[in-house]
Amino acid sequence: MIYIVGSVVTIVAITFAAAWFGTSRWPHRTQRWQVTFSALSVPLLSVVLFAAAVLATLADAPAVPERGTMGMVIFSMVFFLLYAVVAGFVVGIPTAMIAVRTLRR
Repeated sequence: MIYIVGSVVTIVAITFAAAWFGTSRWPHRTQRWQVTFSALSVPLLSVVLFAAAVLATLADAPAVPERGTMGMVIFSMVFFLLYAVVAGFVVGIPTAMIAVRTLRR
């Protein structure tokens, strides 16, 4: 339960920070553009962190004596990526709409 609450709080914080950045950096853009920018922040950050984790895992692969263990690690990271992207959209879209509407005033 604490994992879900922590995920929601993190997604709200990142989305609100992206909304603040988008509205302060590009105030002339439309509200729809700013909401889209804010809502995509968590899924894009998840993809970047996933790529970094996979590259770090593959870079460490020659040091592992057993063959085939890296596949399970990357497989578990794929499930984390799917969770992060779906949770980012489910929580991020309403948060982005509320945050951009609040910050544009």
